[in-house]
Amino acid sequence: MLIARRGLLAAGAGAAMARPAWAQSLAQGAFTHGVASGDPLADGVIIWTRFVGGDGRIAWEVAEDESFATVAARGEAQASPVSDYCVKADVRGLQPGRVYFYRFLAGSGPSLTGRTRTAPTDASSLKVGLVSCANYAFGYFHAYGHLAERDDIDLVLHTGDYIYEYGADEYPKTELTVAGRAFDPDHEIVTLDDYYRRYQQYHTDPNLLALRAAKPISAVWDDHEIANDSTSTGAQNHQSSEGTYADRVAAATKAYFDWMPIRRPEQTGIRLYRTLDWGSLARIILLDTRLIGRVRQLSYQRALGLHLLSDGAGMQAAVEEFRRTQLLDPSRTLLGADQEAWFAETLAASKQRGQIWQVVAQQIAMGEQLVGTGAAAMVSPDAHANTRRYVTVGERLGRMHMPWNLDSWDGYPAARGRFLQACAANASNAVVLGGDSHNTWVNNLAAPSDAARMAAIEFAGSSVTSPGLEQAMSAAAPGAREAMMRSANPHLAWCDVTTRGYGALKFTRDACEAEWVGFADVRSAEAGTPTVTRMSATPSTSNGPGAWSL
Repeated sequence: MLIARRGLLAAGAGAAMARPAWAQSLAQGAFTHGVASGDPLADGVIIWTRFVGGDGRIAWEVAEDESFATVAARGEAQASPVSDYCVKADVRGLQPGRVYFYRFLAGSGPSLTGRTRTAPTDASSLKVGLVSCANYAFGYFHAYGHLAERDDIDLVLHTGDYIYEYGADEYPKTELTVAGRAFDPDHEIVTLDDYYRRYQQYHTDPNLLALRAAKPISAVWDDHEIANDSTSTGAQNHQSSEGTYADRVAAATKAYFDWMPIRRPEQTGIRLYRTLDWGSLARIILLDTRLIGRVRQLSYQRALGLHLLSDGAGMQAAVEEFRRTQLLDPSRTLLGADQEAWFAETLAASKQRGQIWQVVAQQIAMGEQLVGTGAAAMVSPDAHANTRRYVTVGERLGRMHMPWNLDSWDGYPAARGRFLQACAANASNAVVLGGDSHNTWVNNLAAPSDAARMAAIEFAGSSVTSPGLEQAMSAAAPGAREAMMRSANPHLAWCDVTTRGYGALKFTRDACEAEWVGFADVRSAEAGTPTVTRMSATPSTSNGPGAWSL
């Protein structure tokens, strides 16, 4: 199992340090789940820990060196059961573009030592790690451990499904659950205490702890931090017997803000979207496509019913009616009107400032995804009838130029058009990052009003552990799934429908250089040597980014 060496060294060094005299009166207790940092600004950063014991009074220090000889900032904080004993400090007054070390102090001794950094006021490069979809029971978090070891990553962007809400024998089924990684609690999480317990379990994973201690993280939620297929008004995996949806959202979002090293929203409510600037090089825009403005997902089963089982004129007519009356409805939104307006204004302000890149971190795949010819032949003869039907229908819909996944931007084409038009009109060079689908998609996204002009490029990464389309099409020869998807989607520059892992993207004034780092087996505690695929794109001064080149 991968565990960051720097994290272990920092932990050992921190444990050996004598606490300063001014900290002697602090509470006796234990730091139970490591340390973390996130949302870096030019003059500050969030630092996080969890402390249980005494009256909960602890202190923190941020230093320029790992020995804490030169302390740049210090203060006190209060752990409380109201926030599950999680503590966050928004440290300010730091210098831009610097590496810092931080720790928390109690009467019983120091926490582990974490390493973080502030954003620069001027920058020649930005390198981000991209992760999503970490189902604890499906496997080991090799992607987190590998990222923690890398010295070249400035910031980790997590685009959602940081936890999963399911109980035992749901997702995954018991026979697919990796030994020793069954969910705790073993039932679907619904209450605030349930969500807290699930976060506590996740933060016993050594690779996740190492990543949080080694890198600042900026994150947005997707659906499983709440319940599968969450929207602004309900969720597929929320039933009336589980209480009100509003109460569940309140519990889930409180647990999220308590446990994640990100800033709490200044406004009331659950506004998650925000920005981070990386000097004059880039603006990182974090969006909420899941909760605050999303209307209910469409469903082929609800809309087409028995027509899905046929392949004749009746299905064709039903599909065209569905496309015209439902799929293309301009009122269907993912962001909501307020966030859409904010997004366009934020892009324009970044361009006005002269920033070369607008890096948009959001939850779901944006490029169109049609299932190509031959997909059904890739289903194993031993597959369940539902799996065969799912892929067969997906291929049939693909021939009608209909997407397979209505939970992604494909289910909201009018909203996608507005998004891409905002990028074309207001951004310098937009790069869309995402996750959710559990496979990797690298797309060239044309402007709606001018197909010859690129509105944005996309890097939608695969999962940390959750299985993707390869599970349904398991009989495919190596590379066949990828070739099938590329043949049906000409804007798709590259895809990986096989491995789990993470993305790493480096932005400079001259290029965006991207890597997909894939692990073949997350069910084994040994990570093995990952495969690395590299690609790049170049910015322009007035015509959007260039296409991906492999």
